[in-house]
Amino acid sequence: MKTTMALKPLAFALAALMAVAAQAGQPHHGGGGGPQPAPTTAAATTTDGQSNHSNVVINDKTKNNASANDSYNHISGVANGNVLSGDNNQGKNDVAIVSGDANFVFASTGTAQSNTGNFVLNSGTKNNASLNDSGNNSSGVIQLNAASGTSNQASNSVAIASGNGDGGAASAVGVQDVSGNLTLNLSSGHGWSAKPVVNNASVNNSMNYSSGVSNSNVLSGSNNQGQNNVAITRF
Repeated sequence: MKTTMALKPLAFALAALMAVAAQAGQPHHGGGGGPQPAPTTAAATTTDGQSNHSNVVINDKTKNNASANDSYNHISGVANGNVLSGDNNQGKNDVAIVSGDANFVFASTGTAQSNTGNFVLNSGTKNNASLNDSGNNSSGVIQLNAASGTSNQASNSVAIASGNGDGGAASAVGVQDVSGNLTLNLSSGHGWSAKPVVNNASVNNSMNYSSGVSNSNVLSGSNNQGQNNVAITRF
């Protein structure tokens, strides 16, 4: 799947909404004593794409550690984080916020990630991802990704529309594609000295006493995908 194709539905939806707003803004000469003022529009949009393909990775007794420990505590607002360790990882954060008194308020985010045709060989490799004692006593929108390994994908998108107008919309569109990848996990050494591939992921004592929207992804290994999307509309 091409990343450009993944973003087309968002573009079409936004164009349709803008067209409706423009048509509503045409002056009409019925009763009421003359043309009416055209509605005002406020919009915030983020669109992005990432591609990760045709890579070769050989890890021989390699240690990949990703951690977000004792982080994002006692915070408020919008907080996004990506902690990635290893090879060919992808991490992105998109935030679109619009607030006002316009007649139509739109906030939209669109993201696409592609991960194809990669070869990974792990021999006696250790991948550790941890998100411990994090995101506690927080408020608002908190999103955390911790990924360790190879060709992982992590994405956070937030769209917030707030206003006192006649209408509005908030949309978050995320597409991820992982296909055609080959991963081999082999132990190193022989007999009692063999060292296997180890993948550990942990989320301990996290996201406690929080309010609002809290999302987290903890990934360890190869070709994992983690995505958090939030769309909020308030009028």
